[in-house]
Amino acid sequence: MADKTEAEGNGASAADTTTTHEDGLIDFPFKLESQCLLLPHYADCSKVGYVLEGRAVVGVILPGETKERAVLIKKGDVITVPKETYTWWYNDGDTDFSIIYLGDGAAGLTQGLITYFLVAGQAAVYNGLSTDFLAKASGVSQEAAAKLFSSQAGIQIIKPEKKLCVKTHDRDRHGIVLHEDSARFSNHVPCGGHVVSMTKDNLAALEGRFRFSINITKLEPNAMRVPGFFPDIQLVYITRGSGQVQISGVNGATIMDKEVAAGCVFVVQKFYVMAAVAGSEGLEWFSIITSERPIFHPVVGKTSPLSLTNADVLEASLGVTSDLLKLVRAHGNSHDVIVAAPK
Repeated sequence: MADKTEAEGNGASAADTTTTHEDGLIDFPFKLESQCLLLPHYADCSKVGYVLEGRAVVGVILPGETKERAVLIKKGDVITVPKETYTWWYNDGDTDFSIIYLGDGAAGLTQGLITYFLVAGQAAVYNGLSTDFLAKASGVSQEAAAKLFSSQAGIQIIKPEKKLCVKTHDRDRHGIVLHEDSARFSNHVPCGGHVVSMTKDNLAALEGRFRFSINITKLEPNAMRVPGFFPDIQLVYITRGSGQVQISGVNGATIMDKEVAAGCVFVVQKFYVMAAVAGSEGLEWFSIITSERPIFHPVVGKTSPLSLTNADVLEASLGVTSDLLKLVRAHGNSHDVIVAAPK
């Protein structure tokens, strides 16, 4: 079932609107109502999810593993779901569960879309096989096989008649789930904000299964992420707050200059320079970058060309006086990735 998750009644609902971006990258929000179950399935694309609200129990069988993991995920958790992985999702809470997925649809059956393969319900892969084959494979009678594979009337999402009891284990989170507050900051500025990078070093499932890493940036009110670039494509989803984002491209062309708020999605092309200033409530984003170990290159700040280039060369290149350059370097050398709000 490609790129589609439907509400099915009995209180079950989900929202799944996939948007395709450059290089086959995709984003799609997903919402699951209280006590609803997304049936077991696998997919043809790898994705990572950031929990926006609520909680859910997720069953995970990774490729090559012979035991199911059961993990409880909550707001602020990041979960990795490689392609081929069997999962099911159950909202055992009292409120909606909401998550944003960013993923790689470049190599899917249909480029830029995710295709789900159900292993339960009316759209399950079993329905394309004969009862005779299923009975032989399962070691049961044809009557039992028909009952086993045809009893569920739901398609993708159901609301079970009774609450499901699933025991979760913190140890099962290892390598596949990491809370944003548990990851080491790659950059932190008091009263300015911080940056968290998630790679195969702290999320083992990323190794060999994903062509991207994860970046979470949080800016305090009125703070700034300095202008800079990644030599890789970055897909950005604004999770909280608001602010102004500017992107500069080839020959200094303005690619983007707009106010952003929670729910906004945009792409920063490789080598394009992005800068952001948070509004009065701060600005936060969840993103993926098409590199296993991305390197951020500031174009302003203490490790930028404005600070490191030979002074005489830079004065001549910019056409400015040495006094102005000294002033810029005196102030610019106090920050690198994040600039705290003026006091």
